[in-house]
Amino acid sequence: MQTNMNFPTYVFATVNSGRATKVVEELKRNSQIDIIAPVTGRWDLVLRLKPNTPHNIYQTVKEIREISDVRTTDTHTGFDGMQPTKKLESQMALGVSVLTCEHNTSENVIKQLSNIPGFIEASTVPGQFDIVALWQARTSEEIMKTSVERVTNLPGVFKSETLLAYAPFFKA
Repeated sequence: MQTNMNFPTYVFATVNSGRATKVVEELKRNSQIDIIAPVTGRWDLVLRLKPNTPHNIYQTVKEIREISDVRTTDTHTGFDGMQPTKKLESQMALGVSVLTCEHNTSENVIKQLSNIPGFIEASTVPGQFDIVALWQARTSEEIMKTSVERVTNLPGVFKSETLLAYAPFFKA
């Protein structure tokens, strides 16, 4: 069985109104999830799964979907990219950007992202976007400023959306 030993899987989830805290508590018990981030935007949660085999990723996503208040999931497994350049800090703001790139520019866009302050990691993913990137800064405002002023103007980026996390949970 093939193993993805380098890149995580990201799960974007929506939950029933007012139930995110309950869902987060249930997700904390899943050993395959290393980031749980309630976010602003079209999803309620962004989860990062540890790199694993396709079968184990499927099983973990199935367990997430079995939580009664989880309404939808959108799963993206990273295939290439840049690993974390620094450790995530629990006291800093977290942002998750999803980027759509022009034809054959994803690799170059990731290289450019790595030169922006606050960059943590980025992976190319198949599906509705081409790249998922994580950011940290002292404040959410700094992440939004970077996203608007730097990321949207990178050559090759066609469209971007940045989700701001509040009270993210990082497993060691």
